[in-house]
Amino acid sequence: MSVRYGFHLSIAGKKGVAGALEEALALGLTALQIFAKSPRGWRARSLSPGEVEAFRALKEMAGGMPAAIHASYLVNLGAEGELWEKSVMSLADDLGKAALLGVEYVVVHPGSGDPRRIKEGALRALRLAGAKGRPTLLLENTAGGGEKAGSRFEELAWLLQDTPLQACLDTCHAFAAGYDVKGDPRGVLSALDRAVGLDRVPVVHLNDSVGGLGSRVDHHAHLLKGQIGEGLKGVLLDPRLEGRVFILETPRSPEEDAWNLGVLRGWLEEAAP
Repeated sequence: MSVRYGFHLSIAGKKGVAGALEEALALGLTALQIFAKSPRGWRARSLSPGEVEAFRALKEMAGGMPAAIHASYLVNLGAEGELWEKSVMSLADDLGKAALLGVEYVVVHPGSGDPRRIKEGALRALRLAGAKGRPTLLLENTAGGGEKAGSRFEELAWLLQDTPLQACLDTCHAFAAGYDVKGDPRGVLSALDRAVGLDRVPVVHLNDSVGGLGSRVDHHAHLLKGQIGEGLKGVLLDPRLEGRVFILETPRSPEEDAWNLGVLRGWLEEAAP
């Protein structure tokens, strides 16, 4: 089965975003996700011409390895007033950087509050960035809790309706929101297909879950070491997700990376003809 897979990688260090791509190549990954700036701060991070050139050259050398930028955790497109304005500007900054780097996707959590504000904020960020065609802005499903929008596939579908926005499926979030990825991964994907359309889901965050079904706990676990377990194999190998980008957002160390890559590659080998 043909899929692209990778980790969420750090851009810390002298080489910045190019260093993350170097690490992806060293690990034998075929996709990657990064933050373009600190995920817990508002300050924008400038990209030097050399950093951009190095990233784009490595990406081309890697056969156009697909990449995603994850927006800051502070972004809340459902907020009011100054927080909404700062969220829109931060997201627009990420979209602009993605366009500069040739990154295909920007992923954002919708936020808490009025879904109409979320939709308006996402579309305004796209307009401010002036990013036409690429990158694609993806709204990620959430684990729920509080007023967080997007935990139900139908709500996600409403946010995407009549827009160029697409979706990112997070398996941990779906499970925590009450979708039984463990017992019926095919059924969960069918529900997403009915509501959103799997053709509008180019990226999947393949994360196991510390919390149980319907717990609303957004806490990722290593593959096979959480509450979903083998159900994730059903998501990865579902033929309807052929060609998609799968990103692992798991805690990282050399040993943890080896475990997660071993599990994922083992599943892919099982499906090989």
